[in-house]
Amino acid sequence: MNIENLIKVFSLIVTGGFLLGSCSSVDKDADAFGNIEAVEILVSSEGSGQIENLNIEEGDRLKLNQRVGVIDTMGLYLQKVEIQKSVEVVYAKLPDIISEINVLKEKLANAELEQRRIRNLFKAEAATDKQLDDINSLVKVIKKQITATTSSLNIKQKGLLAEIAPLDAKIKLLDYRISRSNIISPVNGTVLTKYAYSGEITAPGKPLFKIANLDSLLCRAYVSENQLEKVILGGRASVFIDSGNDTKKEFKGRVTWISDKAEFTPKVIQTKEQRMNLVYAVKVLVPNDGSLKIGMPARVKFLGK
Repeated sequence: MNIENLIKVFSLIVTGGFLLGSCSSVDKDADAFGNIEAVEILVSSEGSGQIENLNIEEGDRLKLNQRVGVIDTMGLYLQKVEIQKSVEVVYAKLPDIISEINVLKEKLANAELEQRRIRNLFKAEAATDKQLDDINSLVKVIKKQITATTSSLNIKQKGLLAEIAPLDAKIKLLDYRISRSNIISPVNGTVLTKYAYSGEITAPGKPLFKIANLDSLLCRAYVSENQLEKVILGGRASVFIDSGNDTKKEFKGRVTWISDKAEFTPKVIQTKEQRMNLVYAVKVLVPNDGSLKIGMPARVKFLGK
């Protein structure tokens, strides 16, 4: 082997040793190991019937409250129309209290006018006692009729209105169910999985799609009890992932959650013997530039406040 080849081999050995040293240094300095995860939201159907359309595909980015589909509402609409007709029938039975009372009031006004005329005649001795008594009695009777009729019509009206109240409640319920037949994105995020398609029959609680905000992801890692003093809620942390060529990519984040209960080390993290150790779960929130993927292994270094 000539001198030139020896130099190349030596350079490769030195470079490889440096990279391995760098990699092992990150592993050695890491306080915890874990995986990248997201807050995943399973969007389920709130209505029942045929899915008229569901215009999403896996990987689509959705906005908060974006309407992405609808479930057939014709059955609900027809129920609403039927109840509305029932309400109209009840309203038609409502008494016209004002008109009926106005008739009696007009009758009373005429009687009182006649009463004044007879009183004047009686003072002039042109009317008899019986005529005065009769007109006085008629005025009293009409006043009692007004009172009794008003009370009766009010009672009848309250009874009919009591029938309308539950019908109105049913209409409001149907309006709510119709509105919930719209399929809405609950967050800004990316569609991870699509479970249903246009034309399928769905029911309340049936999964439609899964969505998560991938702009910020969580690293769920595990620390031993003697490491807890390094972990500060709201404190700074660095999350490292493999980025190829034996190099590591660093993401700055914050500790957002620390478990208050110990658990056995998850089997995806350590060997069988090490899984018998008790650890505490910790979550670090980090911004995602697109490099982080759900399930990706990561290392965490806690940096204090």
